[in-house]
Amino acid sequence: MAPSVLKELHSLPQRYANRPTRDLPEGKSIWIFGTGQFGRDLCVALQNTAHPVAGFVETKPSAAQVIGLPVLNWQQWSPTHTAEPLCIGIFNRGMPLDQLEALARQHGAQDVFLPWDLYRSLRNQMGWRFWLSEPERILDKTQSLAAALECMDDEVSQRCMVNIAAFRLGLNTAYGSFQHPENQYFNPLTLNAFQSNALRFVDGGAYNGDTYLELCSVANVQKAYLFEPDGENFAQLTKNVAQTGRMAQCLPLGLSESHQILSFNAGSGEGAAISENGTSHIAVAALDDVLTGCIVDFIKLDVEGAELRALQGAQKLIHRSRPVLALSLYHCPQDLWELPLALSSMCEDYRFHVRQHYFNSFDSVLYAVPKHR
Repeated sequence: MAPSVLKELHSLPQRYANRPTRDLPEGKSIWIFGTGQFGRDLCVALQNTAHPVAGFVETKPSAAQVIGLPVLNWQQWSPTHTAEPLCIGIFNRGMPLDQLEALARQHGAQDVFLPWDLYRSLRNQMGWRFWLSEPERILDKTQSLAAALECMDDEVSQRCMVNIAAFRLGLNTAYGSFQHPENQYFNPLTLNAFQSNALRFVDGGAYNGDTYLELCSVANVQKAYLFEPDGENFAQLTKNVAQTGRMAQCLPLGLSESHQILSFNAGSGEGAAISENGTSHIAVAALDDVLTGCIVDFIKLDVEGAELRALQGAQKLIHRSRPVLALSLYHCPQDLWELPLALSSMCEDYRFHVRQHYFNSFDSVLYAVPKHR
């Protein structure tokens, strides 16, 4: 590992300790930038913890009120309210948080709070929000993160992982705008392993088939197993695959370590998650049980936080096939170190890489590519 990367990793606890404390002031009216689901949930969480919310701000409001509170544009808000706290209520892969903060300050905001500033005190109110966590979740695991960095094959991956950790701690806000140039999933890291050979593809979290169809446009896909547990998505998946005339097996299942019926929460704005309090139910299965005796070449997993369990249910398949793997690395805070460590224990003689494909550390992907197949 590059010494400078390790030094930067081990500097995070001290840098965080030196960071000014960011607590919402008591008694001041609070404004929220953004009226999407995250912004509305943030509003309710603030109100439930005795923080008065004055209203929302949007660049181009589509309504005069949201959940009974006024929605102002920047021209209406900035002259009289700029000294009041403004919370960024936008949390997704498409709008970089550093740019949102810059926009707010451009319009006069003096006291801006980003999602990680708020989540520590509002975690119980807001529940699971992808990688958002209390800072100790990362700071207490620097040794595990260092071990995960040792698994990486290149300094680009190591720096990416440290930058993600720093970003999520509020120590590198500018990383919100960063993207690596490689295409997600299908790029030289993965496709060079196949050359022109036909491949057999497993897609865990196939959605509507968009990833499968993209792979078909750049590679010779001989066979595909497409797993999607959501009913509406599955209907669209089967329709889209049928229109191509290609041979692909669509399965209305999620992936885990065994066959189960799990509660599923549709989430808020960005994705969904397995949850004990979920309002829907899905069937999940282990790849080792469904694809008994099969050989596959490429496994992609984007299974809403169940990636580790899906790996545990695919150990025989991975050992037998030595496939290329691409795993989402952003659904849970601990994915950043747990998934590389778990996968490295399963996969001998592999190269590991991490790339950042969208903003705000969403769609970070762990790639595992066998050195020899």
